[in-house]
Order: sequence, then structure tokens, then C-alpha cells
Amino acid sequence: MHTPHVLSGGRYPVLRALAIIYVIAAALGVISTLIGIGYVLFGVELAWSDRLIISVGVLTAGVFLVLSMLAIAEVLKLAIDIEHNTRITAVANRSGAMAAAADVTSVPVAGDGAAVAAVRGNRLDALDEETAEAALLRGH
Repeated sequence: MHTPHVLSGGRYPVLRALAIIYVIAAALGVISTLIGIGYVLFGVELAWSDRLIISVGVLTAGVFLVLSMLAIAEVLKLAIDIEHNTRITAVANRSGAMAAAADVTSVPVAGDGAAVAAVRGNRLDALDEETAEAALLRGH
């Protein structure tokens, strides 16, 4: 059974679109920085020392602009990934708790003597062992 958000390309399409727009804007930032450096070096009537100083300023501003845009795109992707991982973990925990119902013991609680179910198991077994570097290499 497919839900509508799966058919439409996932949850939060606007955030995904914004992240793509930021990546495209970062590429345009690289191009505009190179054009700006070319203009400062060859289109302005100043002394060469002044042209070099201004071009270093344009390069510095361009680098910070591009890095900021790429960082914003990564933060948006991170937020989407956190939501996805949280949802997957919640589903796995729900199904794991239902599967572990056969492996339940009753533990008396102090006070009224009612029994509380205690599930045996280790949550560390469910953790993903993929490193951040491996995720970057896979493109996630």
C-alpha cells in the first residue's frame, strides 16, 4: 500500500526544493564570483595593486557566500533525514515491541501489587553501524 507522500516524491517537498535551489544558487555564486574577479581585474581602471586587493575581497566574499548556501542546503537535508530516521525508528520500535510481546515477564510494582510488563532486549542492537564518512560516500 502506497501513501500519497511516497508517490509524490517523499515528505516535505518544499524543503527538498529549497535545498535544491540553494545548491543551484551556490553554483551560480561560483560563476558570479569568477565573473566578478574577471571584471575587477580587467574591467576597472585602477592600479594593479588595487585590482588585486579588490579581487581578493571578491574571492573571499564569494567563498563565504557559496559555503553558506551549501551549509543551508545540508541543514535542510539533515532536518529531513532526522525526521525520516525518527519515523523509521518509531515504526521499528512499535513492531519490535509487538514482536517481543511473547518475551515479556511480569514484574510486581510496589504499592498496589499490579504487574507491569518488562520487555527484554537491547536497544543498541537496533542502531545503525554506518559511519558518517560511509554515508557521505554513498551520497546520503
